[in-house]
Amino acid sequence: MAFSDGTPGAGTAAPAAPDYSPAAWPEPVTLRPRHPLDPLGTVLIPPPERQLFTRPPAVGPPSAAPWPPSPPAVPPAGGEGARTAPGPPPAPTAPQPGADSPRSRRLALPGGGEARRRRLLDRVRVPLRACHRIAVLGAPATGVAGVLGALLAEHRADPVLVLSTTGPAGSECRTGGRLVLRCVPPDPAALREALGAAGGHFPVILADTTGADAGTQLAAAGQADQLVLCEQASATGARNTDALLDHLTALGHDGLARGATTVFTPAPPSARAVADRDLLPHFRARCRGALTLPAHPHAGPAALRPRARLDYLELAALIGDAMAGRPH
Repeated sequence: MAFSDGTPGAGTAAPAAPDYSPAAWPEPVTLRPRHPLDPLGTVLIPPPERQLFTRPPAVGPPSAAPWPPSPPAVPPAGGEGARTAPGPPPAPTAPQPGADSPRSRRLALPGGGEARRRRLLDRVRVPLRACHRIAVLGAPATGVAGVLGALLAEHRADPVLVLSTTGPAGSECRTGGRLVLRCVPPDPAALREALGAAGGHFPVILADTTGADAGTQLAAAGQADQLVLCEQASATGARNTDALLDHLTALGHDGLARGATTVFTPAPPSARAVADRDLLPHFRARCRGALTLPAHPHAGPAALRPRARLDYLELAALIGDAMAGRPH
């Protein structure tokens, strides 16, 4: 018996439930075993799978293997001579310790490199046809004239005489074969006599009168072909150098003043120092050149640092420009 809505009533059999099972079940999945762990807890990759993460070795002979010897020369038919097969390339030579290492290049090539040094040497080694006298004037600058004379004697073939008014009169010292250091009294007449007597024996003469009285310095300037003015890189030193150039011009030495080279040494802590960017352009506009040098190089050029030696070489190059008659 069934109800009016079609629901089976008592005594009526219910229809069978639908079957939703798939037509075919998939194959069972086999789980791979976990890789063992090392003492640190990381997963170890088996060798077969490790090859997937490694780069295959390069094909070719190892670098340590010796180069195969070249085959012997085989004379060709016709008797025109033997033609040798190309041999292995020459093995690279091991660099000598310190010969051309980056550190040695930095030390040997400061402030512009070896090309700048060669250009300076070309200016120093100009030919000289007559005696060239250089007067070093200004404030005490111990060692400037000596180092300049040593560089001129080292890089030129001429003997160089340095006359100094600061040491014991009559003493003389020879260094390096072509450099002679001679002390004269700080007297204008004695200095003129010494310059006149040495002119026939030394092609290059430096008269170091730094620190001497004004009469002795003017006597050296009157006999000189070129001037080097030394002062400290301070406000007082700049005023003194300007005053000296003006005084030389007033005395009729305008050519010497315009062809002079001004040299500044570091100012003491008690003085008001002037920066190079404010000091040097002013005097380069007034004379041949201006530069700063280290203070009191007593030990000579060999003990100078590479940068300082290059600065002194630039001073020697300015002297060479005057020897060659180059305009300033």
